[in-house]
Amino acid sequence: MKKSGSITVFTSLFLAVFLLVFQVLLQSVQIAGGRVQAEAGVEEGLYSVFAGYDRELLERYHVFMVDGSYGTGVWKPERMYRTVKNCMEESCRPGGAVTGVRGENLWKCSSVSGAITAYTLMSDQHGRGYRAQVVDYMKETLGIQGIQLLMEKYRQQKDIFEEQEKEGNEIDVKQTMDSYEQAKKEAAQNQDSGSDSESQQRTEVSVPADFVNPLDVIRQLQKKGILALVVPPGKEVSQKGLGKEERFSKREKLTGMGTPFYGTEENTLLAKGIFQAYMMQHLTDYTSTEHTSDPLRYQLEYVIGGKTTDQENLKAVVYRLLAAREAANMMYLLRDPTRQAEIHEMALVICAAIGLPALEGIVSLALQAAWAFGESLMDVRQLLAGGKVPLVKTGATWMVSINQLAKLTELLKNGKSVEQKGMTYHEYLGILLMTGKTDTQTERTMDVVEAVMRSLPGKEGFRLDQGVIYLETEMEVSLAGNTFSLLRDYGYAMGNG
Repeated sequence: MKKSGSITVFTSLFLAVFLLVFQVLLQSVQIAGGRVQAEAGVEEGLYSVFAGYDRELLERYHVFMVDGSYGTGVWKPERMYRTVKNCMEESCRPGGAVTGVRGENLWKCSSVSGAITAYTLMSDQHGRGYRAQVVDYMKETLGIQGIQLLMEKYRQQKDIFEEQEKEGNEIDVKQTMDSYEQAKKEAAQNQDSGSDSESQQRTEVSVPADFVNPLDVIRQLQKKGILALVVPPGKEVSQKGLGKEERFSKREKLTGMGTPFYGTEENTLLAKGIFQAYMMQHLTDYTSTEHTSDPLRYQLEYVIGGKTTDQENLKAVVYRLLAAREAANMMYLLRDPTRQAEIHEMALVICAAIGLPALEGIVSLALQAAWAFGESLMDVRQLLAGGKVPLVKTGATWMVSINQLAKLTELLKNGKSVEQKGMTYHEYLGILLMTGKTDTQTERTMDVVEAVMRSLPGKEGFRLDQGVIYLETEMEVSLAGNTFSLLRDYGYAMGNG
């Protein structure tokens, strides 16, 4: 009996130690398992938040964002937090993934408190989040090599265009024509007073009976609105526009909280070129035939010009194209001896027609500027009609002869484009985009995107500065009497950074 009693005590002690160890192990398993379950719930909640991306925005512009207003137009971050919290509690509570035999919470896991600790919005840092997504999308669809080749082509054309535009800004056709008119008036007065004896010694030049002074024609054309001259007949100019209060770039915007996360670092020339390729692909222009119901028709022109209406933006682009074309055409005229001879011959006829042969030098300069201006008008009209114009002209691509200059009004009324090699209007806009600032172009692109999205049914309150692209949450969780903090984050750029 004593021997049996000693065995019972030993067994009791052994069982007590075993049960103590088992209880410790069980609690450790509960804590570890509960923590995994809570973490899975938080991550599931974040995935649930970001699964609610705007479908229409993705379909049209290929970027992701969660509408932080949930369609109301009023910023509601608490709904995102509630989604994360509910998913975590669903993961831990009875009826969740793992429960006891009696429906008890085996992990003894519950939420204590929590908060959103950081979020990044689409609009932060001049739309950097938008731009980063665009860069990733375009890399996947076009490939780096294809984009580099495209950008190299545009970069070379941009250098030529910028030089032309610089020279074009120094050419003032109106001032040249004013100088011609002033000289003509002074010469006429001198001739009337008999002081211009030199003019009587000039060789007589025959003037055709039906001769029309081309300088007078150009003078009259300069008094007309530029769009009336270059817009092809039968094509109307859009009267659509955006109000200042409707524009993303002009209003006070919401900003993110905490450390922002965008993914790809894109402050490079390549990234700038990629975003410009995206604009060329996703925004419409004057020659586009799709998306005609959008609130802004000339979207690329808006990115370039930044005016409130389609008409003003088209006019801004036309003036820039006209300045560049004038310089290019002027350089061609100066270098072509055949054209210079034609200018000299026509200047003599004009001087004879106005009876002031002493003005041959001034008339030649005015005629040269007028001819370059007339050819430039035809160039821009050719582009708007869907034709092509080379950056640098040759004799084969020159469209207006000096004898046709007096008939320029009739030529401009022809709505058809001439068949020739060169660049389209859309490609010229690509060059203009390369001369702009990336931040400004990004915000103006977002102006267009926001306006288009707001025109869709049920999206009247759509705002890109309420678009969440990254979210970080911190949840306080109770596990078997112990409290733990779980910090988790997610964003659309995860894995691309």
